[in-house]
Amino acid sequence: MQISSVATLGQTEKWLKEVFFKALSSSPHSHQTPTPTYSIIFPTPDEIRRSLDGYNSGGSIHMKTQSAAQQKQLAYMRPYLCQWAGDGPTSGTYIDLSGDEPPKWEAGRARAAPHIKTYIRFRDGMESMDWAMVSSANLSTQAWGAGVNSAGEVRICSWEIGVVVWPGLFGDCADEGGEAVMVPTFKKDRPSMPSETEEKEKGRGLLLLLSDSVCLTTYP
Repeated sequence: MQISSVATLGQTEKWLKEVFFKALSSSPHSHQTPTPTYSIIFPTPDEIRRSLDGYNSGGSIHMKTQSAAQQKQLAYMRPYLCQWAGDGPTSGTYIDLSGDEPPKWEAGRARAAPHIKTYIRFRDGMESMDWAMVSSANLSTQAWGAGVNSAGEVRICSWEIGVVVWPGLFGDCADEGGEAVMVPTFKKDRPSMPSETEEKEKGRGLLLLLSDSVCLTTYP
């Protein structure tokens, strides 16, 4: 996922894991699905400094760390945090999701400070996606809900809007010899498609043009 603001989530990762991550990982076959690896792309202060408008670009990019409680939140979130551009002088390490060297895809927008919010569930190897969402919702309990209380209610404070796409939306691909496959593309309008034989076996590829680079470089 990629966000531009992190609100107060609590001093422990209870909400992050039991409410937010649980919602993102749900599927019809969740009992057969291995636990996903979560990554949160959020720009570092140095990436904001080196952006097109410098620190002025960071006016709406927030994650407070002043208080002791906020420091505790940063501590449990830090293992999930990945850089926006991943090209700083003290870049961290790659998060290996595939067993091999993970891909580093460049979108060509490393110097543009991100205000977009993108949520994607990649499949193994990060070559295709189960679903993707572009939303106004940042990482906050106000946007996503504070979890079910004793009365079975979920408290959500903010109106948000977003667009979700997934391969199943394009059911007509079944008439063309296969299922739809949603793949990412960077710096171009068309993805790199498999050969004609492979395409017939795997189905039609549907592109999703991503605005942010995907390198999953951890914070230094």
